[in-house]
Amino acid sequence: MFGLTLATKQEFQPVTVTLNSFIGQYGTQWGPLMAASTIVAIPIVIVFVIFQRYITGGLAAGSVKD
Repeated sequence: MFGLTLATKQEFQPVTVTLNSFIGQYGTQWGPLMAASTIVAIPIVIVFVIFQRYITGGLAAGSVKD
C-alpha cells in the first residue's frame, strides 16, 4: 500500500506494484506476470546462491549458545 499511494509516478513505483498492473478486474495476464516475476526473482536468487555460505553460517552462529 505504501508504494502504491505515495509513489504517484510509474517510474518510482516498486516492482510489486508494477507486477500488480498485470492483474485486471476481469482477468489476469498470466504469461506476462510470470515472465516479469521470473525476471525480478533471478537477481535475488543469484545473490542468495553467492552468499548462501555466509547466510547459513550467520544463522547457525546466532542460534548456538556459548
